[in-house]
Amino acid sequence: MTRLLHLVEEATRIRRVWEEVATTRCCRPAEEVKAAYEAAAERWDVSLDERTVTLSSMWIGGSSYWE
Repeated sequence: MTRLLHLVEEATRIRRVWEEVATTRCCRPAEEVKAAYEAAAERWDVSLDERTVTLSSMWIGGSSYWE
């Protein structure tokens, strides 16, 4: 049960990172979004691999999130 709670908590923090960056950096250059994504991940104590950060930055920066 403890493991499950840990996974739920981690997923919630990852979601918070996504929401924070998506709402503040939508339609911005991918490099700016990537820097914000990395800063938010550090703030929320989430470790994300480079591929996830890069793809998410391109998605949010390209405004596809809101379409």
